[in-house]
Amino acid sequence: MKRSHSRILTTHVGSLIRPPALQDFLRAKQAGKPYDKPAYDKCLTDSVASIVREQAQTGIDVVSDGEFGKSISWSQYALERLSGFERRPIKHDAANPFKRGADRERFAEFYAELDAREGVATTTEAICVGPIKYTGQAELQRDIDNFKAALNGVTVTEAFLPVAAPASVIPDRKNEFYKSEDELQAAIAEAMRTEYKMIVDAGFLVRSTTRATR
Repeated sequence: MKRSHSRILTTHVGSLIRPPALQDFLRAKQAGKPYDKPAYDKCLTDSVASIVREQAQTGIDVVSDGEFGKSISWSQYALERLSGFERRPIKHDAANPFKRGADRERFAEFYAELDAREGVATTTEAICVGPIKYTGQAELQRDIDNFKAALNGVTVTEAFLPVAAPASVIPDRKNEFYKSEDELQAAIAEAMRTEYKMIVDAGFLVRSTTRATR
């Protein structure tokens, strides 16, 4: 990590607003609906290039890819990169953590309008039913390649890829395989190490995020 003695370097948390075209692909992908994969890949590459360019033009010193290659959420994306989990429909709204909380109680009208227009992002729960291993190498390499291509032609100080910290990976998961929560957590940490190391080996910073810092 580079330091500056003349001014404070600027950066941000990592996740940025996806353009509408990319959001459409991500919604279809998450819902299990058919979509044009070559068109999605091109849209993702172009969107990452655009958001990196915008960050550089704005004056951000340490930029990210906006987390554009991840679907579901900043912590649930790991479901698509880890083995050992099974997704089951959440039977009742009251049991869905994405349909409750202080914000939803305080701003009920806003969320009613949002849910009617876009629906709730997560309608399944994650159950650990087998050994956890990292399987997201190809998807992560795609993100790394897109980010590297986007950085060509822009001037920034450094670049980072955001990741979920082990304790925040799929935080509402349930365990039906490991003997204890500690054993499950250790397995997640060991699996996610692959992701963290690939990012570092590619020459980027790793920004690890927990629920406490969101």
